[in-house]
Formats: sequence, C-alpha cells, structure tokens
Amino acid sequence: MVLLTGCLDEGSGSEDVTQVVAEPGEVDPPPLTTPERTVCDPFSAGSSAQDRGLVGNLLYLESDQPRYESIDDYLDFGTPISSTLYFDQIHVPTRAFDLGFYTQEGQLVTNSEGEAIYEYFALRLESQLALADNEEEGWYQMAILSDDGSRLSEKKEDGSLDVLVENDGFTPTRMACSVKSVYLDHDSKIPVVLSYFQGPRYHIALNVMWRPLPEGADPNDPALDIECGRSGNARYFDSTQIPSEPTPTYYGLLERGWKPLTNENYYFPVQASNPCATDDPLLLTNFTLVSTTRTEVTVTWNTSLPATSQVVVKDVMSGQIYTSPQDATLKTSHSVTYTGLSSNTLYSIKAVSESADAQVTESSESAFRTPR
Repeated sequence: MVLLTGCLDEGSGSEDVTQVVAEPGEVDPPPLTTPERTVCDPFSAGSSAQDRGLVGNLLYLESDQPRYESIDDYLDFGTPISSTLYFDQIHVPTRAFDLGFYTQEGQLVTNSEGEAIYEYFALRLESQLALADNEEEGWYQMAILSDDGSRLSEKKEDGSLDVLVENDGFTPTRMACSVKSVYLDHDSKIPVVLSYFQGPRYHIALNVMWRPLPEGADPNDPALDIECGRSGNARYFDSTQIPSEPTPTYYGLLERGWKPLTNENYYFPVQASNPCATDDPLLLTNFTLVSTTRTEVTVTWNTSLPATSQVVVKDVMSGQIYTSPQDATLKTSHSVTYTGLSSNTLYSIKAVSESADAQVTESSESAFRTPR
C-alpha cells in the first residue's frame, strides 16, 4: 500500500470543484528531471512485479513561493526532486501522519533546504490502465477520492491529455467521478497521467477507483453515484484509527461495484523492468467473490508462488472481524468458503496468503450483502 503525507482538517478549504480542463491539443510536459536516485514505496508489503506499477516524480514548493491551490501551478512552478518514484499502486485512505519519502538506501527525501517533504508538494505519475484477468470487458466509469487536488487524464498518441476525472483544488476528501466512460478489453492498456497536489499537512487521501458501467447507462453520460461530489475527511475512512478504517459509506461504494485499482491494473508506460521489484515476489491476483448465501460466502484467488489460504471477513455495521482458519497447504489456486454469516447483512472480505519464504500478501477488500 502506498502512503504519502499531510492535509486539511475536515471542513477546511473550499467545497467547490475547480474545473481545470486541458485545452484542445495541449501536450503533456517532458520528464521533469534526470533522476539521481530511486524512491521505492517504503510502505508496501515488499512484493513488486517487474512490469506493473506507476512511475513519476515529486515537485515541492520553496518556502518563499505562494501556496498554490491548483495542480497546474504546482507542476509549472514546483521544484522537482532528483529522484524517480515507483509505486505498486495508489490507494491512500484518508489519514493523518508525518511520514516522508525514502530512497532505496533508506535516506529521507528532502528539499533544497534539507527539510523533509511532508506538505506543499505534487506528484506526477504515469502508467497504463488494464483489466485484471478476472474483470469483465466493457465500459468503465472512473473516480478519484482525494485530499487535496487530483486529476486523471488519458495520454493520447500525440502526447495530448484528455481529462477523465477532475478533482482539483483545496478540499477535504472528496469523490469526483468521470462524466464519460472508457472501454476496456483484455488487450487494452490505456496510457494515463495521474497528477496530485498536497497542500497543508494533517490529512491526505488519494484513491483511484472504477466500476463497470451500470446496465443501460450511456457511456458518454454515465449514471453518477450518489457519492459523486460529496466530501469529508471522516466520510470514507476513519483516520483516528491506525491504520485508517473504511467507513460504511466506503463499503457502500464497494457494494455498488466500485473497486480501488490494484497492482493488477497498472502497467509501467515505458521501462522494461522495475528497480524496486523483488526476486520471486508473492503476488495475489484474480480475487473473485464467487457466491453468497444467507449464511456463507465463497471466494477464489491466485498467487504467483505456492502459498497458504485464509480470508478475513468484517461485519461492516458492527465492526466485528472474523478470520478463517489458515489452510497451510501451499498452492497457487485458492478457494475458501466462510460460513456462519447472518442474513441481510453487509460484509467485507479479503484474502491473505503467505509463501514458504514468509512473504505475506493480501487482496483489496470486496463488499457483499447476504440475501434475506
């Protein structure tokens, strides 16, 4: 999981969406700097694929610069660090902390004055979006939950950017949804640029999500979710918990088909290998909710190495957490049925696997409601 730094208390900043749209034919800027260092996500589980993830750079504001309130100003006037950043994925629940970025050598990334970069910075990341093997081909609606501003754009062959999701400006954690959909099949790799800026410290959030377009919806005028445009730093995640706990509102998004993009959905744009990748990483893929009844749920998944099988189930409203016994048989195809559920109840579920060399990996959470 990727962690960043900073941001606004709930209710701070403007609740209005600042619409900053790329002009027709606008071309994305060239790479920001010649990297001298590599910054790997220091908070991941330690398993990175060679070809999957996001790559980019970080820019920060000098102490004597204005405190800008838009992504474009940060990208235009920020000072880039001499490092290239690699991320497995982008899923940062709303949280409060003061951690920074670290190089492969364990050195804290600092600005020109030797200060750790916690606030007033921007990220510009590139990747290619793709379906996981178990995701259905079709039209997908995109969304971002972020605090502060963010933007997801498709990068065209001529280098111009077509904005998919606009969520710019100072804001508590806000959900912005795309007003058009993208079509994905299993051969698709859509080049994208994800831009983000962090204003004052205290809270931060950055989550890229999608969902299959609801049946009957127009791809160019998708039916918006009831959460689109809503905001609040306690609305989707409880940042008073460590780690932050998803709220029923967030689980409601999952129940309605939204999914945070995972490492399976990101492919590097150009480079052939990932310097942050580990040898023989344990990767979990194709996590699928197969069936539910009034009292049980069955899920399946795959791992890149033989590993154990276990699931963690949570009653969303009560917060009660249940863990299945670990199946210690090492295998790459996994299936677990968890019993003892209550009818008409909203649950979340995730898979956990551990390899013989003690690598541990888990899936993102899915949400489901048992029948009456």
